[in-house]
Amino acid sequence: MKGHLEPVIEKRKTLDFRTILYLNILLILFLIISGKQEVLLLSFLIAIAAVADMKDFELMAKLVVGFILLQIVHYGLIRVYQARWQASFILLLEIVIFLAQRIYPFIVLGMVLKRSKNLGEITTSLCELRLHKGVILSLIVMIRYLPAIKDDFYVITAAMRIKGIPISFGYAISHPIKAIEYFIVPLLFRSMRTTEEFSGAALVKGYAFNGKRTSYFDVRMTEKDIVMIVLSTFSLAFCAM
Repeated sequence: MKGHLEPVIEKRKTLDFRTILYLNILLILFLIISGKQEVLLLSFLIAIAAVADMKDFELMAKLVVGFILLQIVHYGLIRVYQARWQASFILLLEIVIFLAQRIYPFIVLGMVLKRSKNLGEITTSLCELRLHKGVILSLIVMIRYLPAIKDDFYVITAAMRIKGIPISFGYAISHPIKAIEYFIVPLLFRSMRTTEEFSGAALVKGYAFNGKRTSYFDVRMTEKDIVMIVLSTFSLAFCAM
C-alpha cells in the first residue's frame, strides 16, 4: 500500500476553457469588422463544432434548426420589406433578427461552457493564464451569479404579483419606466447582496491565495485545442478577406 494518496485527475473530454474563451474573443472581432454572411455562417460552424466535441448530438440538432429558422425568418423579412410593406415595424423586426443571428454563436458557446465545465475547472484555467487575482475573482463571481439571476427574477415577479402589480410582457412594453422601476431596481439590490455572499465564499475557499494552487482538474491544452484555435483563426481570416 502506498504511503501517500495520489491526486485524482479528471480527464478532460471537451475543449479547454481557454480555447472557448479565445473562440469568443475571435468571433467578436470578426463579426464586428466583417458584415459578410459567410463570416456569420463560419462563426456558427465553429461554435457548433464545440458542441459536436461534447458528443451531444441532440443539442447540436436543436441549435442547427434554430440557426436555420433565424436565417429563414431574416430572408423572409427582407423580401417582405423590399417587395410589399416598407414599414418601420418590418425594418425593426429585421434588425432584431439580424442582431440575434450574430449573438447566436455566442449562445452556442455559452451552452458548451455550461454543460461541459464546472467552476473549479474554470478557476484553474484562469489561474493558468496568470491573470490578476482581482480579475479572476471578479470573473468567478460573475459566472457564479448568472444562474442566480433567474431565481431572483422569479422572486421579484412573485413579490410584484402579491402586491397586486400586473406583470406581463405587454405591461413592460406599454409602461417601460415602471417596468424598470419594478424589476431592475430590486434586482440591483438583490445582486449586491448576492455578490457579497459569493465574494465572501470565494475568499474563504482561498481564491485570493498568492501561492500556486493545486487542482484535481487536468486543464492542459491538447492537440485538439491547438487545431481548433489555428483552424478557426485562419479560416475566419481567409473568409473575411
